[in-house]
Amino acid sequence: MLTLATGSKTYRDEGFSLVELLAVLAILSLMVGAVVLNLPQPRSQTDRTTEAMAAQLTRFLGDGAVAGEMRALGLDAETLSLFRHDGTQWVRSADLSWPDDARLSLERDGQRLDIPETSEPILLFEPYGVVPDFTFTLSARDARYELSADARGQIVRTVDR
Repeated sequence: MLTLATGSKTYRDEGFSLVELLAVLAILSLMVGAVVLNLPQPRSQTDRTTEAMAAQLTRFLGDGAVAGEMRALGLDAETLSLFRHDGTQWVRSADLSWPDDARLSLERDGQRLDIPETSEPILLFEPYGVVPDFTFTLSARDARYELSADARGQIVRTVDR
């Protein structure tokens, strides 16, 4: 603290100097910049949808194995349909919508198939572990997403950016 005495009055130099304020602002701006640069990138609709689909399909197929039921997947241009077999017929369990910004293709046993007009069971999953060889490919602006089944019947999601 600096005290100046001029006559009978005393003045004190209080507060921060301009250099101190600029140093604090520089440190704060560096900290904000570090936080902003480390924020996650926003995820696309296709990214979020394929991640949720992979989890839901794995759970659906796993439940079929536990229940001893045949399960199946069907698709059309709008949806991926989940089917279960009740012993006499196929019953539709759920419909999962494809993302709007993605182009869909299907490969089975290494050959590309046309997308059917209506969704009906085309990929059958036996309760004792027989898994069809298939790949759903969704191409979007940001990446290419693939959903396929591994040897244990779990859905694997692969992202190629």
